[in-house]
Amino acid sequence: MKWQTKPRAGRGDTVLVVTAHPDDEVYAHGAAIATFSECGARVVLRIASGGEAAEPGSANMSTEEARRRRAPRLTASCATLGVDSWDWIDEGRWIDTGSRRTRDSLTSANPGDLADAIASHIRDVSPDIVLTVASDGLTGHPDHILVHHAAVSAAHACRTPVFASYLLPDDITRGHALLAGFLPGVTVGSGRMTGLTPVKRAPFEAPPQAGAIRRTALDHYAPGLGTLPLGELVASHPGRGDGLLLRAVYDAVGWHVERYTAVT
Repeated sequence: MKWQTKPRAGRGDTVLVVTAHPDDEVYAHGAAIATFSECGARVVLRIASGGEAAEPGSANMSTEEARRRRAPRLTASCATLGVDSWDWIDEGRWIDTGSRRTRDSLTSANPGDLADAIASHIRDVSPDIVLTVASDGLTGHPDHILVHHAAVSAAHACRTPVFASYLLPDDITRGHALLAGFLPGVTVGSGRMTGLTPVKRAPFEAPPQAGAIRRTALDHYAPGLGTLPLGELVASHPGRGDGLLLRAVYDAVGWHVERYTAVT
């Protein structure tokens, strides 16, 4: 396998995307997935948890039911982005608990066990490149950070190039500034999202239409989350977390903009 210095893929190539939760494929890799799919590459997605904590009403249902309800949203997002196929890394083994440490939570997963499970998928899929999030998890979320380390460990063990998605500190600042115009004095986000300035930047350019596809894919998780004007969204969307902050960041920097670093 030829070692790559930047994320690229075309007809005949396979890209494996590894994420922690459904919707991460949009926020962290949506522009790349749409671009590579349009170029004829096969894009495969593997997810560590079912995003159970993020499903509306999850507090009043079983984790199995929350995962069952979230899966169609993920399927619709993948269809919009151009993902060839998706699957859980190990369905039900690790659960999204909103960062709470419980026995089965992804937050409490053994990194070595997760890396072994991801490596099994890498051997099965035989990708040309692996995409995941950067060492800060893109948002600072502990599940994302865990998946970063596990995916990088697995990819290196399988001798597969791995590229990690990140945001610059200035990107985060611009997102906060945009939100302040609609929500003055309101804190949006967990406070964990600070951005990175990596040494090894891996140039990646997506066409503007990839941004439009990415916005539409995000709508599958909450109506208008990607496509409503931001002012209308903040008036109707109940959340004030990292998802809303990421929405503002991409409004500020461009929805087709995605930054990657080569992880070696």
